[in-house]
Amino acid sequence: MSKKYNIYIICKNEEIFNEKRRELEKYKGKICHIQWIPAEYLTLTQCNRAMLKKLKTLYNTKEKSIIAKLGCIAAHRKALLAIFSNQTRNNLILEEDATLSGPLPVPPKESCYMGGWIVPPHVSKAGKVKIDVKPKNGINKINYEKFKVITTHALFVETPEEAMILLESTILPEKMKNYDIHLADCEMFDAYYYPPVFVQGKHKSDIEDKVNKNDEHTHNYGL
Repeated sequence: MSKKYNIYIICKNEEIFNEKRRELEKYKGKICHIQWIPAEYLTLTQCNRAMLKKLKTLYNTKEKSIIAKLGCIAAHRKALLAIFSNQTRNNLILEEDATLSGPLPVPPKESCYMGGWIVPPHVSKAGKVKIDVKPKNGINKINYEKFKVITTHALFVETPEEAMILLESTILPEKMKNYDIHLADCEMFDAYYYPPVFVQGKHKSDIEDKVNKNDEHTHNYGL
């Protein structure tokens, strides 16, 4: 039997989920299951303010932004736990702004980014230093000495066991960075798929509260 995707879509509501599911319907022959993972909006109370210290941020980062970034991590935890609970293989975790940029290929042979932004090893230089990378079609290995891939709008996780490793990596640390930076720093994925199957659609970020440029950064991995 040919491999098929199990897709987990993180989004605000069922209406958006159904819209995303309809976009994927033309590839139903390659898809086994699609599941909604409700986005996570955390609540800050007088009893859990220590939660703010769980994220590594600049000193002047607003509380609202910290909570939103922790919510992103929490939503991905739910997706990873769903994968492990369902014991599914060939899993594709999509965020709400993930937009198909080409045909959906057959599931890759290993866990990888299915889209993203290729940046220098020091992420602060992103967009300022040209990366000399010439990817081939299909799976490409990440050379962490030369570059990283960031953004988490489309992650392919081959096995439930790998999902649990990813989940544990977000629970064990005393402090966490933004989810995409955490994954890159820990080198949790060692491959990316080219050309990108998903880019980030232009949208107003719930975290930054402004229209970001991730649609430009993720077009052709920003190369």
